[in-house]
Amino acid sequence: MKSISRKTYHALFLTGIILKGAISLGEIASGIVFTLFSYDKLYNIVFLFFGGELAENPRDFVWGYIFHAFQNFSSTPRAVWAFIFLSHGIVKIFLLLGLWYNKSWSYPASIAVFSFFIVYQLYQSIMTPSILLWLITFLDAAVLFLVGNEYRHRKDMLWEI
Repeated sequence: MKSISRKTYHALFLTGIILKGAISLGEIASGIVFTLFSYDKLYNIVFLFFGGELAENPRDFVWGYIFHAFQNFSSTPRAVWAFIFLSHGIVKIFLLLGLWYNKSWSYPASIAVFSFFIVYQLYQSIMTPSILLWLITFLDAAVLFLVGNEYRHRKDMLWEI
């Protein structure tokens, strides 16, 4: 089995930072939306965009899944989603900037914070299951792995000097 090169890991690390940065901006926007709008209002917005497609073909798998996912999504209290999205977004932007600019404090801080978020999300997923929350948790775990790998490599480089 061929191992992944250091250059590939670093490219994945940078890609993960960029992806998480974009997602973090979306999380901040989502947190604001969950803070400002009730589930009824959000449902009306989702139905405005997707309701026509659902009405045209009510048995369509994709649209049916989106509609069903939104209904399951609303089983979790809005305050939970607002907290998760806002805290993730704001904290991650700060940490990701530190990682991008190669600040030594950002590696252990990111590992600690991402680990905390993962544990909290796993707990919340057990209490109120959500596919979206599982996906966020999986992505956070992947980025946590890449940050840990990058940090380990940076520490090894320091020992070589």
